[in-house]
Amino acid sequence: MSCIKPLIDQCNHLFDKRLPLLSLWQDIADNFYPERADFTTCRNVGEEMSRGLMSSYPVVARRQLGDAFGAMLRPTAKEWFHTRTNRPDKEDTTDKQWLEWAGKFQRNVMYDTRAQFSRATKEADHDFAAFGQAVISVEMNPGRDGLLFRCWHLRDVAWMEDYTGQITTIYRRWKPTVSDLCAMADK
Repeated sequence: MSCIKPLIDQCNHLFDKRLPLLSLWQDIADNFYPERADFTTCRNVGEEMSRGLMSSYPVVARRQLGDAFGAMLRPTAKEWFHTRTNRPDKEDTTDKQWLEWAGKFQRNVMYDTRAQFSRATKEADHDFAAFGQAVISVEMNPGRDGLLFRCWHLRDVAWMEDYTGQITTIYRRWKPTVSDLCAMADK
């Protein structure tokens, strides 16, 4: 129990430290990304998301920029990544064949519809277009037979970097439903 309290305190400190940032993200979302404009407010079902906009131009510009990220970085009709080592001069034919196989295998895993890779990266592209950052997690799917990619709302995640700029600690606030918890317990 003594190791849990410092983790909770650190989590609360990180979320408290970024409170002023939530106001900025809320203002940005109100103008450019109304679908994500719930950083500091709670929207009700059926509430008009973009009622305060004078023009749809900022929303359209963000949408076009987010869509352009995906089209440029991950064209689905093209192999946009290849597995490599950091020492290509040491690779022989067998190594190259295995790396080619591994790359095709990884692509199949990522583009499996259950993995939701396309959905998560599309959401992340739009978060990045609006806020300059996005949070994606990669984990095992509930059936434990593939991956699951998810894009998380920036409101629910706080992280910490070390002196080299590497993210070392991530906290995510999550409010699961009872049915989600029961489904997880059954697995």
